[in-house]
Amino acid sequence: MKVVDFNSIVKLNLSLSEMYRWTEEVWREQDEFILAPKISIWQGVAGRYMTMPCVLPKYNIAGVKFISRNVDNIHDIPARNSNIMLQEIDKHGLLAVLDGTYITSMRTGACAAFNVLNFSKSNAKSMAIYGLGLTSRTFMIFYLNKLDHPMTIKLLRYKDQAELFIEKFKDNPYLTFEICENLNELFDVDIIVSCVSFAHKELAPDYVYKEGCTIVPVHTAGFQNCDLFFDKIIVDDIGHVEKYRYFEQFKDRMVRITDVVNGRCSGRTNDKERILVYNGGIALHDLYWAMKICQKISHDSYDVPMSYPTERFWI
Repeated sequence: MKVVDFNSIVKLNLSLSEMYRWTEEVWREQDEFILAPKISIWQGVAGRYMTMPCVLPKYNIAGVKFISRNVDNIHDIPARNSNIMLQEIDKHGLLAVLDGTYITSMRTGACAAFNVLNFSKSNAKSMAIYGLGLTSRTFMIFYLNKLDHPMTIKLLRYKDQAELFIEKFKDNPYLTFEICENLNELFDVDIIVSCVSFAHKELAPDYVYKEGCTIVPVHTAGFQNCDLFFDKIIVDDIGHVEKYRYFEQFKDRMVRITDVVNGRCSGRTNDKERILVYNGGIALHDLYWAMKICQKISHDSYDVPMSYPTERFWI
């Protein structure tokens, strides 16, 4: 069994292009995999534990991702952390246990960038980024790896987070930054990428959202009113959204990302459509990335012996 920690993954120096390609491959192959909706156990108001199982039959891989969100971040570590377990379908025992923190952050950013790049209108010139933590930074590095035209980035003033974000990305020649004082001003853009973890009510009234805008709520919260009047709702998996409050009202306007990627239905069809892309995250990406990373890790350095029963009736 391989044990692959955070530092071992970082040392691989995975390219943005390769990780983005893995994201595209999962969207193309999604219907060849088996995915169950994630199971959430809440602790208090903000803390939770999620278990995300899935099976990749064509790669002889099954596994589960376990992710937690810290209630009290007393040690100044990332609020989310996770681990991934992989097993070969036709063999007994584990193939690998991996840190899932790096994979989770990077695949989330890659998926959000994919959705912005594929479902925004053709002449988009402005983008709001709401929530300026780790997720927004991983989104930006993937998005900027593909960006080839000027874009105004609007940020909400909060402590010094907007200034720190600008400092991080100020050297990109395509970017211009603006700092806004409220959400109505922030959301007056062509593209909204929301990386906030929780929203206890809708973030803005209907009239704020411009014709042709695209919203990518990475953690799904705060845009439920848009479910009712946006032209199209795009989802990564139906099972993960069918318990949403307004599912019955938007399901006839809903399409899956994998169906768009494979040409079975249309994504954006014109520059006037308002499109909401639910980017909640599916473990297929995590396990697929974990499988690819295991193929790159040296066997000698990370193998850990484990014993298993050799007889059926071992008692």
